[in-house]
Amino acid sequence: MQRVARRSMRSQQQPHPPPPQRPPLLQRLQPRRPLPATAASASAPMLARKPRSGAASRPLKAVEAPQVPSACGAPTAGHAHACLKHARRRGPSTVCRVAMEDETAQFDSDALAEEGEEQSEALQQLSLARHVITEEEFLPCARQLRDVFDQRFGEPRSNSPARFMWDYWHVPDQYTLIRTQAKVYFPEALYDQLEDALIEYGERQLGCRAISPIWLSYYVDGCQQELHCDNPHGPFAFVLSLTEWDVRQFRGGETMILRPGVLDYWGSLYSAGYGLEMDSLMELVEPVFNRLTVFDPRFPHGVRQVSGTKDPREARLVLHGWFTQPTPFFSGGLTAEEAQPVLDAAMQEVMDVLAELPVATGVLAVRLRVRGSDGGVDSLKFLADTLVPLPAGPDLPADQIRAGFQRVVVDALSKCVFPAGGDDSEITLPVVFE
Repeated sequence: MQRVARRSMRSQQQPHPPPPQRPPLLQRLQPRRPLPATAASASAPMLARKPRSGAASRPLKAVEAPQVPSACGAPTAGHAHACLKHARRRGPSTVCRVAMEDETAQFDSDALAEEGEEQSEALQQLSLARHVITEEEFLPCARQLRDVFDQRFGEPRSNSPARFMWDYWHVPDQYTLIRTQAKVYFPEALYDQLEDALIEYGERQLGCRAISPIWLSYYVDGCQQELHCDNPHGPFAFVLSLTEWDVRQFRGGETMILRPGVLDYWGSLYSAGYGLEMDSLMELVEPVFNRLTVFDPRFPHGVRQVSGTKDPREARLVLHGWFTQPTPFFSGGLTAEEAQPVLDAAMQEVMDVLAELPVATGVLAVRLRVRGSDGGVDSLKFLADTLVPLPAGPDLPADQIRAGFQRVVVDALSKCVFPAGGDDSEITLPVVFE
């Protein structure tokens, strides 16, 4: 897929002609028939549509993804090429991006607000925002990884070279932990299983084709991470725990993630009638053994200070990094080359319609099931959703804005008709709004 820039709705040099008369935006975004819920998730409905011929559209110009250096001590994204060594069926290295330029967007806020009130019952979100995802018992070889760590620290008086590859990372008032690179710490065959599992998860569940280099870190007494945001590193962060949480000898160690309502405190959480405590302001995710935690790294997050043990074998022990390079992923009979022109045309339609909506930022990752018999879209499911409306928009509820974005994407993608004649296919498609 291609990166696309949202077209300006006004220009100082040459004003645009009046737009054609169309039904009200929120009316156009209503689903054409009820959306059945899936058994897997009530918040991730499936949408079946009748196929129709798609309009031709010129391909959109590709723009290479910039390489952003790490601000938190991690190697840059350029080192992630080793994570792409497996011959999976991926799309091109660029991604569906819609650049949301609020300075040039025009919309009638009063009209949109009135439509929102009139259509509020019909305009429901198709997917609830998921800024934190947990997967239990994620990795089959998790115990083997933990055994390697325990064996190397099993004898405190040992002078084995494997004990001397750790970095004590201390940034005053921000980070204190002991870390190393997982790739050089674990045996190659074992590390490959870890890397394969994370890459496959990122491709199929998030629409991300790569991961950053994986850190292995342990936290003993006094170690912590203060609140911070990892905006440039990737659209999703991950923490895979190797901590023996059920028999822990320390306090703290949970991953702290600011709850979304705190960022809209006065309009969301504040009440003169009651106070708030930690669990209302922070989501605390316990590092249970073999739990994969995936979260939106734009939200302020950190690690609660560990206290009570100085023994690495009793420490908080985690693997962590970022899912990177949002890119379509294909399985089945459809190839990336066959699908790209159709997806380009759909993204052009998304761009055109979103010019009328307020601004939002985040990722919508969707899975399309495509029939090989006629190329029509059989169903569509939301996999990951970190879409956040920005406050610069009109006075509309955030859920109404999110619902509008979702329905624009659903309406454009469900009408796609791909080349027919092969096996049924699945497309994992990340749509990045920025």
